[in-house]
Amino acid sequence: MLTFVVALLSGILVLGVLILIHELGHYLAARHVGVRVERFSIGFPPKAIGKRIGETEYVLSWTPIGGYVKLYGQNIDDENPSDPRNYAAKSKLQRTYILLAGPAMNLLGAVLLITLVYMLGVETPSFRLSQPQIAQVAEDSPAQRAGFQPGDQIVRLGEREITNWNELDDAIEQAVIYGQVLRFTVRRQGREHALAVGHVAFASGKDFGWRPVIPAVVGGFGDDSPARAGGMEVGDRIVAIDGKPVLSWGEVPGAIQRAQGQPLAIRVEREGAELTFTVTPRFDEPRQRWLINITTGTYLERYGLPDAFLLGSGRLISMTQATFLFLGRCLSLNCSAAGLAGPVRIVELSGRAARSGPVPLLRFMALISMALAIVNLLPIPALDGGHIFLLGVEALNRGPLSPRVRERTQMVGISLLLLLFVFVIYNDVVQVFSLGGGG
Repeated sequence: MLTFVVALLSGILVLGVLILIHELGHYLAARHVGVRVERFSIGFPPKAIGKRIGETEYVLSWTPIGGYVKLYGQNIDDENPSDPRNYAAKSKLQRTYILLAGPAMNLLGAVLLITLVYMLGVETPSFRLSQPQIAQVAEDSPAQRAGFQPGDQIVRLGEREITNWNELDDAIEQAVIYGQVLRFTVRRQGREHALAVGHVAFASGKDFGWRPVIPAVVGGFGDDSPARAGGMEVGDRIVAIDGKPVLSWGEVPGAIQRAQGQPLAIRVEREGAELTFTVTPRFDEPRQRWLINITTGTYLERYGLPDAFLLGSGRLISMTQATFLFLGRCLSLNCSAAGLAGPVRIVELSGRAARSGPVPLLRFMALISMALAIVNLLPIPALDGGHIFLLGVEALNRGPLSPRVRERTQMVGISLLLLLFVFVIYNDVVQVFSLGGGG
């Protein structure tokens, strides 16, 4: 129940702040060119609370998955080109400026948030600074079909030398964005081998089907840790559990579960010496698992403002490229619905990010803000991009479109958005509940 409440509140916070930023862009631009703003709403009707200040009513509505700024003259029934404060009286350039201001604010928000993330620093598993080595390869996965084997060390991708997992993920992401075949060089038993992986949907180990070798080094302890009570310390490297050798962190949870609460003999290496401790796991009711409450080592890397801005902007550019690549595949009917996320999925992911800490939540908000900017610029009627597209058509037509054409275009756009909304909500429910994404 607590997990659900955290996810719900986090989702409302993320969507509310990003919608506020978007609508604030439209509001400020409209005021800048002299258009009267009749209503500024966070959320869609019905109205929850509202207050009129001057000529604008500021509203908080009950449906917290959107928002809008109502401009005088933006609807067909209140157009008045002779009134200088009417939206219809403004030039096409001024109206385009108002429409672009919302996505532009989301873009600015994304850049500021991601820059802040890199300045604050992100806790990252220490193993990601080590040479990439494969611990396991899933059956019938791209990695297995390419010929990867447990123990392989990845030393190059294409012509790029690879010295750690961070470099590898960055190189894979760039190759995937540009649709390149991934040509790896691995070191196996002292010899180098060339392996190639074709198209994959996303740049992550899960999609390739490999698991990394993660040294079983204790990086920290959770609350009420049986391991710490048993004498283990940060920096201990687990070498065996109940006499069975441990080569990677991934082997530790299975050994703990198999003991079913019985005391474990855990042998560790500490400062060149080997010590053995008796540790009795405790059962965690919420997770329904036996735990000794140890965590892997992490590091925190912070950057100054210039580097944080460059790294953050680069991350957003990569995300934008990947988004347009995904949209292109969707247009050719070659994309997976798993790549779509709507309000339910955003709430679920917001909860995960919030439970991980404020920095992951800020990073998530930056990525969603960027996604909102991109989506709102799509040339779909009823979205900002659709309105801009119609202004372009009017410019080519050398005159405004008829009210009938605009009404029908808006109805088609709204219908398409409603259909997409229903589909995305359904897809969210399937992803979160049927696939066990609820955490």
